[in-house]
Amino acid sequence: MKFVFLCILLFIIFSTSMASATHYIFGVVNDARDGTLANGHTVVLWNSANGIEDNLTDTIGPSGNSGADNLYRIDCEMLQTACQLGDELRAKVINNGDNYLTDFVNLSVTGEGYDLMENLILNSPPSSTLNYPQNHQNFSSIIDFNCSASDLDGNLANATLYGNWSGGWHANETKAVSGNSSSVVFAKNLPEGIYKWNCLAEDNLSISDFNEENFTFTIDNTAPDIASVYVNESYTCGDIPVRVNCTAEDGLLGIGSVIIEAIKPSASENFSAQLLTGNTYYADISINEIGEWKFNCIANDSAGNTANLTSSPFNAYSTLSDLVVYPFEIIFSKSSPIENEVVIINATIHNLGCSNADNFLVGFYEGDPDTGGVQINGNKTISTATRSNATVDITWNTKIGTTNIFILVDINNSITEANESNNKANKTFNVGAWQEFYGNSSVNKILSDAAFYNLGLWLNETSLQGNIFIADKENNVDWLSLQAIGVNITNGSTNNDFSDIDILLGMADFEDSVFNTFTDDGIPKDTKSFIVHGKTIENVPVINSTNNQNFVTGILWDASDTSGDAEYSQEDREDLVFITQLNKGKQGAYGNYDYEIKIPVKLRDYNTTDSAEVYFYYEIA
Repeated sequence: MKFVFLCILLFIIFSTSMASATHYIFGVVNDARDGTLANGHTVVLWNSANGIEDNLTDTIGPSGNSGADNLYRIDCEMLQTACQLGDELRAKVINNGDNYLTDFVNLSVTGEGYDLMENLILNSPPSSTLNYPQNHQNFSSIIDFNCSASDLDGNLANATLYGNWSGGWHANETKAVSGNSSSVVFAKNLPEGIYKWNCLAEDNLSISDFNEENFTFTIDNTAPDIASVYVNESYTCGDIPVRVNCTAEDGLLGIGSVIIEAIKPSASENFSAQLLTGNTYYADISINEIGEWKFNCIANDSAGNTANLTSSPFNAYSTLSDLVVYPFEIIFSKSSPIENEVVIINATIHNLGCSNADNFLVGFYEGDPDTGGVQINGNKTISTATRSNATVDITWNTKIGTTNIFILVDINNSITEANESNNKANKTFNVGAWQEFYGNSSVNKILSDAAFYNLGLWLNETSLQGNIFIADKENNVDWLSLQAIGVNITNGSTNNDFSDIDILLGMADFEDSVFNTFTDDGIPKDTKSFIVHGKTIENVPVINSTNNQNFVTGILWDASDTSGDAEYSQEDREDLVFITQLNKGKQGAYGNYDYEIKIPVKLRDYNTTDSAEVYFYYEIA
């Protein structure tokens, strides 16, 4: 093609050289790279010194002065200011409205009678492609707009994001691009609404083009509104279906999907809901498990916003009876009784089935009846109607320590039930193993020997000092041989004194055993020194007698009772003495008084000869 152009151009030049005084400027304009023909486009020629206002034009191709494809011919002598030797002339293809043009080329006028301009290539307009978001896409977050700009001539300049989210259609942001192809991203945080967008690609000749159509997208940050979730039955008996309805709406995009999550007694299962009417969706669900159900409606819009609402509990019952007792419904009439106090134990028995349960037996037990538990006050006979309950109670004399009270329903299995495994329940009841004593000391005494020498006088002194002691009635305490528990006769530490006391008192399994009350994992929580009969006994383990530090209780043992082991032991069963110091008129748990002491109730059983009494002793100084 270039060869043909050259031949034609030489022919034209040769032909025109025979003409009169003219100076022709010849040039070639190649077709655009996208295939658009140069023919028919307009070339303009001007003198750079005089400005483009003084110009000449020619049509490229056969319809122009050249009469040949892709060629133009202009006589620069025809300019208003005719060209002269050495003038700089410029030529370019101008935009005829189709956005095809060129940059300019130039030359200096010679004395040859004609000159050849540098070849031009018709410039292809750039193109724009919208990558993201796609048309009619929905969002509930920040959008990263992505578009691509392409240009066959490799002279890209910039890409501009257009949209209608801020006061009409307008340019929002421009970014520089280059080369033949480039992608750009524009991050925007937009309010809710329905919008259009496009990208404008522009080259360095200021030729630009949009994508062939604007894309529409929606920003929706608001979750659907669920008004209600309800079931068309209040309960079921047996395996039957129910219809679960969910009323939901979304103001901007509308509901995309609705899921009904059936929360069964054993697991959860999802069901796709269908539109029933208006804003109400439904799912028909088979109730195939006995127990409590709930239904969770999950509504989604097209932007990914989700809302959920859970129904009230729905109960599915067996067609048979189903007797149930729950631990939390075993009620004791007193929460903190003392030993041997009468307590009423009340239990609620439920019938979770759809058949009446008449005249069945209920039993109360100390301990598990399946492993030797002892029944309390015989059987009780009751009846319960379908889906109802009945209460039953007995009286019980409390015991020191922890007792597991068991309730067994339908003892002789006279009722046919859907579930026989829920007929037994238990609740732990604890009676404290400790007794607190408190009071005042009032002393008016005169002591002397037979000759009234060595007189000692106490007249209810306000600063009275001394100790209160408590021991089992049968103990014969050697007061001068008392030693701190946890310490042997050589004042060395021992390891198991507190555990030995619990075993001897039958308190080893109690929550408030001596070990648990006085130690942290065998280490005394606190210690104190006491003066007893003029002797200082150090490192006596102590606890607060009640709720403050004004009165403390310690434990001593009678070392005169020990044998060869020289320490407190189960084998020797040395006398135990609990001690507190007089503290005149101090605040205690129950008021102001002089002493407060805490002892295990089973101290009375320490010596098994008599299990009824303990003795108080006092020492004054």
